Parts: sequence; C-alpha cells; structure tokens
Amino acid sequence: MPKERLGKHISLIYRYSQIFFNSELKKYNLGSGQYIFLVTLFENNGISQEQLANIVKIDKTTTARAVAKLVNEDYVIRKISEDDKRAYNLYTTGKAESIKNILFEVLDSWNKIMLDNLDREEREILLNLIERIGASILRQTNQIEPNNTK
Repeated sequence: MPKERLGKHISLIYRYSQIFFNSELKKYNLGSGQYIFLVTLFENNGISQEQLANIVKIDKTTTARAVAKLVNEDYVIRKISEDDKRAYNLYTTGKAESIKNILFEVLDSWNKIMLDNLDREEREILLNLIERIGASILRQTNQIEPNNTK
C-alpha cells in the first residue's frame, strides 16, 4: 500500500463523518464538534472539563469552546466541584437526556454506513487495528500515561 493511501482514506472518513454528523444533528443545534463531548458526558456525568479533555484526547481550548456551546444550548450545566471550589463539574441536562437515544442512533447509523461492506470478523479486526493505531499515535505523541497502554 502506498504511504499516502492510508492518510487519504482516513481523511475521507473524517470529512464525510463531519458532513454526516453536521447534517443529522443540525436540528438539535449540535455539530460534529460537540457530539463527542456530549456522548462522553453521558458516560461520565459529573466529570471536570479537564477530565473531559483528557478522555476525548482533545486540547483544553477546543474542549472549552465545545462545552461553552453545549452550556449555551442547555445540554450541559456547570456546577462548582465539591472537592475543588476553583473547578467545575459538568452534567448533562434534561434537554440532553431527551436526545440521548437519538444521538446514539445517529452514531449507530454512521457505523452501519461505514461498516456495511464488512462481515463480523472483519469489523472486529478493523476495530482492533484502529485501536492499536490510536494507542500507537498517543504513545508516540506522549499523550498517554505509561500504565494506560494496550
């Protein structure tokens, strides 16, 4: 496989993912830049903004912008942390909970589109390989703790 082809295909997947999510989530005033944060908060309600940035592996500035948009749209609220009065914990709102299933259905739809041509074994192999590539990237860029490697 020529060196440029892997990046080309990753770029294509990324671009069309953004287009798909922006289109599907527009009616909820959500974009491809916010959904990953909201999904992560559904799974980790009450975490700090810094913890959120660490989990999704996105820089603090981008995370702050996305959280501000989610707060603005009433999908997330900030509450002062019980442990550290200088920090805030993030919680999903009733509005967020009301679209939770829809959001996961959109994610499932995109997965179905991407994986439609693969059988179960191929899907498992692909997921394993992508996870390994992601772990390698994080290791190489010093974004992962040594005890947290696969």
